[in-house]
Amino acid sequence: MDMHTRHSHLYTNEIKRGGILCIENLHDGTMHLIASENLANDIQSIRFRLDFGTFEHAGLQEAYERIGLEVFSIKVLVTAKEDDNLAELLSEQEKLMISKGKSLY
Repeated sequence: MDMHTRHSHLYTNEIKRGGILCIENLHDGTMHLIASENLANDIQSIRFRLDFGTFEHAGLQEAYERIGLEVFSIKVLVTAKEDDNLAELLSEQEKLMISKGKSLY
């Protein structure tokens, strides 16, 4: 698994790759984790939805609008293996982040 890879362009020339995305508020460290079946597309889609105020998580959207885009990072937290269950992988990563003292949206 690739940890903390951050550039969506690294995934655009490959076959569709799944994994766990992390949207992090760099100001306070709060994170929102998302299971993704297509990392490159979802990174771009998330940024677009946040910019246009249509992201589905109200608390994260409000913080994004209040603080601004420069304070947020969208990165690949884990690249899934072909046989990984994304829902289970997401749950594992959420538990791991909480055990490390991270706050989640």
